Amino acid sequence: MTLSEYNRIYQVAHGVARDVGRAEKGCIFFNCFGAMILNKHYKIPARAVAGGFALCANDNPEVAFFGQINGRKVATSSDGFHVWVQTKTHIIDFMAPIYPEAFADATPKLSIPRKMFQREIATEAKFLDDLASEGDFFTLPDPGLTERLIDKFLGRAQNTDLLNVGDVWFGNRRKDQKKTFAMQDDLGKVLELSLPRTVAVGAW
Repeated sequence: MTLSEYNRIYQVAHGVARDVGRAEKGCIFFNCFGAMILNKHYKIPARAVAGGFALCANDNPEVAFFGQINGRKVATSSDGFHVWVQTKTHIIDFMAPIYPEAFADATPKLSIPRKMFQREIATEAKFLDDLASEGDFFTLPDPGLTERLIDKFLGRAQNTDLLNVGDVWFGNRRKDQKKTFAMQDDLGKVLELSLPRTVAVGAW
């Protein structure tokens, strides 16, 4: 995907999650939505994967973690994990432009730029200790956790409804993206969704 294509998917996901008020920083929603759009609109086989995720934010090096750190190893649990999109050749994270917000509480002094995360699997570091330069990354997929999290997420009607709302708002990828979208909540109240101003600038 180009940067503009990536940003379109990210902005719609963020607009739905933020304005409905349920999952602004929710990696599950962002990347289940991203995987759905890639499959449906781009005909790219993609799936959401859960596990541990580490990214080198700069050349110091300072590393940001999604998951849990046990000694010098990344571990995962139902309380410590990340979800990304995986294709045959790439790892993509549609939540990457809001890493600054996602890591604000855990690492308030760490400055993370707003960038697109779309990397070839072949470029992934083999070990956590190999993260030394800005953009180096390491993943630890957890198949069991993935199945439990995604099944639970898709098993809730409100989540699949929001995915469908995002799909309708996304529209035809070859046409201009609508900046706003009206949806009706469970109580019949009309909510006006809007695209966030934050976008990815550059790529990891």
